Amino acid sequence: MTRSKTTQYLIALTALLAAATTTAEPQAETQQGDTSVMPTDLDGYRFINAVAIDDPDDPLHGFHHFYLNEAGMQAFREGGPYPVGTEFVGLVYEITRDGPIRNEGDGKAIALMEKVEGAEETGGWRFALLGPDGSAMEIDPAKDCFECHTQVRERDFVFSQPHHVGELGWTTTKGQ
Repeated sequence: MTRSKTTQYLIALTALLAAATTTAEPQAETQQGDTSVMPTDLDGYRFINAVAIDDPDDPLHGFHHFYLNEAGMQAFREGGPYPVGTEFVGLVYEITRDGPIRNEGDGKAIALMEKVEGAEETGGWRFALLGPDGSAMEIDPAKDCFECHTQVRERDFVFSQPHHVGELGWTTTKGQ
C-alpha cells in the first residue's frame, strides 16, 4: 500500500471510529469490551510498532500497526509499568500476496488496550475491538485478549517494546 493509500485508509478508519464512538461513560461504569471508549482519532498518539502475522489460520492474521497515547510514552520507553490512562490502539489490515511480497490489504479491525482502575481480571487493562465497518466485535477480554498477554506479565502485559536503530531509535530522552 502506498503512503498516500495508507493515509487515505487511516483517515477512513478514523472516520469510522468517529461514527461508531459515543460519549465515554465514567471508567467505573464502563464494561470490558465497551467500544464507546475508543478514541475518535489518533491525534496525541504516536506510532510505536508493527507486526505481521502471516499464518492465515491464526485468528490474528494480518499486519498490525500500534499507536500509543502520551500518557504511556515514558513507561513505554522504560518497559513499564504503565499508568492509568495509557492507551494502545492497534489498526489491523489483511495481508495480500504478490509472489514473495506481502502488502497491507483492506482493514480488518481496530483494537484498544487501555489501562484502567478496577480491571483486576485482566491485569488492569480494558480491551475493546471494532470491525472495519466501525461495529463492535464480540470478544471475551479475559480469554480472547488477556490470556495471550500473560506471556509478557513482566512488561505489564504489553508486547510492544522500543526498538533501538541508531539515531532514529527510541531513547529515554528523544521524542519526549
